[in-house]
Amino acid sequence: MNANIINELGALATGARMRRLYDNLAKDAARIYAANELEFEIKYFTLFYLISKRKQIAIMDIAAELSLTHPAIIHLAKELEKKGYIESVKSPDDNRKRMLQLSAKGKKSLPAFEKVWKKMSLLNEQLFRQQHQLLQTLEALEQELEEKSYYKRFQDL
Repeated sequence: MNANIINELGALATGARMRRLYDNLAKDAARIYAANELEFEIKYFTLFYLISKRKQIAIMDIAAELSLTHPAIIHLAKELEKKGYIESVKSPDDNRKRMLQLSAKGKKSLPAFEKVWKKMSLLNEQLFRQQHQLLQTLEALEQELEEKSYYKRFQDL
């Protein structure tokens, strides 16, 4: 890897390095989805996958399970709905509550997604096999920041 300011900054640029890695993976994942005739971006993965497993799930439940904000889920859901993969329906228990479920297109496309995800999973296992500790470290870091935020830790220094 060529020397650049992000590499020189080391720990100070941790977020930038993570973003760079994400952007690189997202770009190639988009190419993979397109090559498999799936109009999809990596940012939709967890939401679409969760909906496919739960069949029908409320926005607030999604936000809690994915640790994302309600507005973030609504934004992603609107994009996925516009692409035709999911649909929003009223809850049978509460007309004010929106439930998300796969649309007919989402159900029809699911086997193609699952095929892509299986290969991506194998690829990720190969890529991260030697860096297995990276995944464990990320999980531990997320847990630590859940217990005490980065901001609070900064204030305590």
